[in-house]
Parts: sequence; C-alpha cells; structure tokens
Amino acid sequence: MRAEEREIALRDGTRCLLRSPRAEDGEAVLRHLRRVSGESPYTAFLPEELGGTLRQEQAFLKRQLASPNRLMLACFAAGGLIGLGGLGPAASSHKCRHRAEMGVTIRRRWWGLGLGRTVVEVLCREALRLGYERMELQVMEGNTRAVALYERCGFARCGVLPDAYRTEEGSQSALLMSKAL
Repeated sequence: MRAEEREIALRDGTRCLLRSPRAEDGEAVLRHLRRVSGESPYTAFLPEELGGTLRQEQAFLKRQLASPNRLMLACFAAGGLIGLGGLGPAASSHKCRHRAEMGVTIRRRWWGLGLGRTVVEVLCREALRLGYERMELQVMEGNTRAVALYERCGFARCGVLPDAYRTEEGSQSALLMSKAL
C-alpha cells in the first residue's frame, strides 16, 4: 500500500518528508539499514547480514506498494533517508488477521527529535485504516529509549521472550508489546 505523502517539522525545525519508499529508493533503503545496524546495538540484524542486492530490494519495495495489507514509510531529510517504518500482518492465518506488527529504524543523528513518535503514530493510524485492530512489536529489552517511546504511544508490555538476541554483551530478551487500535 502507498502512504499519503506528508511533510512534518521535527523538534529542531528540520523539515522531513514522509512517504512510501519506491523502487528507485532501493539503494537508499539498503544504505539506511546498513548504517542503522552499525550505529545501534538494538537492531535485530548486523550490517553484514544485509546481503540483498539492489534488484532484490527494488522488487521488495514494489511488492510492498502493491500489497493491500502492508505499508512502509520512509522519512527523508537533509538530502537522505533518515528513518523507515513498516507494518504488516503479524501472522498469515485467518484467526490472526486482526493483528499487525511493526518495526521502526531511525538514524542515531535524528533520535530525540520526535520522528520515531510520528512514524509510530502514523503506522498505527494506517493499520487501523487497513482493518487491523491490534498492533504488536518486539524490542530488545535494554533499549530503554524505544520502550519509553512505545509506552508513550500507548503500547503495553505483554510478555518477554528470553534469549531472543545474542549480542557481544550476552543474551538479551525481547519485550513483547501490544496496543489495541
């Protein structure tokens, strides 16, 4: 699905364009994901694990735009891609079709400026418009900034998945969070 294009102002006054990424954004998306995974210990992937080709990423972005139940949101500012958010079905079964899950990645330079909150709020509104009734996510337990953001956006902790991630610091649990839309 394609998101409505909109412009927002961040807390520092920076203008940011929010829109669905297109196939021609494939290189920027790959670069963004590699940068974010190198900047933050809280991603579920390492930079070297992002081995997809540009052609594969472009095909993926085309499928996202054509999907009736998935949405990606790209955030552009200062001449580049600074954040991504996405939502899709939490499971493929008929009994679970009311549940969506989401993920968000923001470049470290742009943390604390309101972009994460805006992306989460837009994704929740769009999920409701798509017919979802519940939004879910997983976040690394030590990611206190993200947990606080999600709680401010109305998410509640609903479980812990122990040993979900293995990092240089050891085993990390995933907090499971959910919100009724």
